[in-house]
Amino acid sequence: MSSNSHAPLPDDHPPAQPEKPLQQSRSVVVTVSDPRGLHLRSGRDVVRTASQFQAQITAANLSRNSNAVDLKSILQLMQLQARQGHDLQLAASGPDADAAIEALSSLF
Repeated sequence: MSSNSHAPLPDDHPPAQPEKPLQQSRSVVVTVSDPRGLHLRSGRDVVRTASQFQAQITAANLSRNSNAVDLKSILQLMQLQARQGHDLQLAASGPDADAAIEALSSLF
């Protein structure tokens, strides 16, 4: 009997990987309304709110053309140097992205 004559058994193939659920993604532009801008006290509220969600959440200061930063980090949030009237783009991706954007938008 030749070794090439047998058909592969179903166990010869690795199991199919389950498909990952589609990640939700959402972004919105908000304007900083606080006359003091986005300072430590208001930033703390943003970080606390963002940290309640599983989604990855970032913000970029469109008025300063800044890179996106992680909204779950107060140090990164302060790098935005957001002042009153600045436009920030908030973006979230993950299972609760919509809820995260809704909650965060209400803070500005």
